[in-house]
Amino acid sequence: MAEVSFANDIAPLFKQFQGQMIWRFDLTAYGDVVANHKEIYDRIRNKGMPPPPFPPLTDEQIAMFTDWISQNFPP
Repeated sequence: MAEVSFANDIAPLFKQFQGQMIWRFDLTAYGDVVANHKEIYDRIRNKGMPPPPFPPLTDEQIAMFTDWISQNFPP
């Protein structure tokens, strides 16, 4: 499993939707994503995030998020 970092992998994954979505927390802020990782994971796994008309995250992107969690949230 390759090392996944928030700055290089996770923030850019969500930043692509930043201009078009209203968030309850900042998905490009490390602390917000760590604090809400369970909810974020549930939503991306169930294809509820990002919302339509955006395509759901790919299985590879979801796996990357899961790897980041299992690696204890590298910044």
